[in-house]
Amino acid sequence: MKIRLGMLVVGVFVSGVAMAKSTDTNKDGNFSREELLAASYEKAEKKFKKADVNGDGRVTMDEIKGKKLTVAKGADQNKDGMITWEEYKAHSAQGVDKRLAKKDTNGDGMLSKEERSRKKKS
Repeated sequence: MKIRLGMLVVGVFVSGVAMAKSTDTNKDGNFSREELLAASYEKAEKKFKKADVNGDGRVTMDEIKGKKLTVAKGADQNKDGMITWEEYKAHSAQGVDKRLAKKDTNGDGMLSKEERSRKKKS
């Protein structure tokens, strides 16, 4: 039986990637796309493994039903009712790209400390 994960209302973890100093792996004060992706994938992998109860590399609605686990809404790209690690990772990359597009005001492909701390205008 296939269960549509798209019907589940959950948060998207990517937009909330913790902006820890450890994200800046080359210590230049900026977060590059690659650094943001690495941080996002590390966090995502932990959540994915926790959600993948039976360890088959796919997360189904049955595995997350009744649990407080964050699984990205819309990550089921092929709409087969399951989220694979590759789908989850691709969804994470889309979130990083959206964040960069929104916050990278000088267009250099990185987030400076100022860009990271800039509040969204209401």
